[in-house]
Amino acid sequence: MAEEITENQVQIEWVPLTQAGILKVKLPEQTVSFLTELTDLILADDPELEGLAYDDRLAGQIKLGKQREIPLTEETKKSKAMSTFLTFSSNICLEWMNGYKHYNPKAHAFWDDTISVDIYEFWVNEQREGDYNPLHNHCQPFAALSSIIYLKVPEQITNSPYPNSDDGRIKFLWSDRGSPHMLEFPGMLSLKPEVGDYYVFPAWLNHEVPPFRGEGERRSLSWNAKLWV
Repeated sequence: MAEEITENQVQIEWVPLTQAGILKVKLPEQTVSFLTELTDLILADDPELEGLAYDDRLAGQIKLGKQREIPLTEETKKSKAMSTFLTFSSNICLEWMNGYKHYNPKAHAFWDDTISVDIYEFWVNEQREGDYNPLHNHCQPFAALSSIIYLKVPEQITNSPYPNSDDGRIKFLWSDRGSPHMLEFPGMLSLKPEVGDYYVFPAWLNHEVPPFRGEGERRSLSWNAKLWV
């Protein structure tokens, strides 16, 4: 007669299938304050700043808010605060790469420890009621990593009375599958933005932001970075 198998005789382990990696950092208050003050200047109602409009470069459908470039000139980079932020962000990119190499051992053959980072594009998104970002990615000839940093989030997004609402959230999509009938895993992650949240992700990762209702401003910063060895 076969011996009865009991729970304490077997080991059960769930093995996840990793599709994409997103690094999340929580920025200190002083950094959030610096970036908020910087974007206050960039978003000001000044005709001389109209030349920084980024609407023709971005997917965002912004009618009431603004999308503007933050120039990364040599003069801008001379600012101690900006220099510190860019250096910090470059280190975050390297941290993302360390995680990537952990999940993809084959990457070690190409990405060694001499990775260089160039954050070459930097912009701010000011979204108001009804503004949204359709599904898109940041794939460009040289873009490798992208980011989203939250500086302002309306109260109705932070404390929504509708727990299943996606209004104003950031939604990452790496697969259009997810049918429970076929035991498929969901390919989308919906995250509630919070002030100080800093996400770094591969430029190819599709994402979108549904519109929100009501007053307030949803303000975020983004950059694209090149990597090489």
